Amino acid sequence: MQYKNSLFNMPSDKGSLTVRGVSSLNIESDMAKINVRISSQDKSLEIAKDKNSEILNRLLYSLSDYGVSEDDIFSKDISATQNYDYEKNTLISYTVTQLITIIVHDLSKVNDIYSLVVENGANDEIYIDFSLSNPNEYYNKALKKATQDAKDKASILAKSFSLNYNPIPCKVTEISSQLNNINYSSKSSITNVVPGIVKITAQVDASFLTYCM
Repeated sequence: MQYKNSLFNMPSDKGSLTVRGVSSLNIESDMAKINVRISSQDKSLEIAKDKNSEILNRLLYSLSDYGVSEDDIFSKDISATQNYDYEKNTLISYTVTQLITIIVHDLSKVNDIYSLVVENGANDEIYIDFSLSNPNEYYNKALKKATQDAKDKASILAKSFSLNYNPIPCKVTEISSQLNNINYSSKSSITNVVPGIVKITAQVDASFLTYCM
């Protein structure tokens, strides 16, 4: 987003000062997404689908029995791929895959739900993303601090170069936000998952009109 201020008009031969304000907040994560991939393989596409459905139903039942709400379980479209022996140019089998995402609001239950997923047939990759349920709230705080950082830098530079400047910027550009989630993968042998810190960064570029003292 860009904002322009036309209240302060300087002669066109005057200069400008542009600074970048930056602020980062480290916030403890308060929610998790467990992304589960279920895969089944068979020479028959229908049998592969049936195998996958059996695993999925068993998994959904176990999650419901544990107390996970249906509103916190999201199932993506099922996909099927053909497996070929390219040397013989023959079809070997079909692999059917489905992705399930489980939202966990109580982080003390993450390890239990992860174990439950594994015990009930999740036979492919599992990823756990720790994030924030209200990232915009914290981003706005970081953005406010980034704005102040830009003001402070402009003041310091103006004094250093012996410049007068209009403290109201003539142009402000918000740089795209950055949210670094904590990620665990089953490839890294998850044993005891510990929630981490989510880093939120906000940046703004601000230009100020200047003139010599």
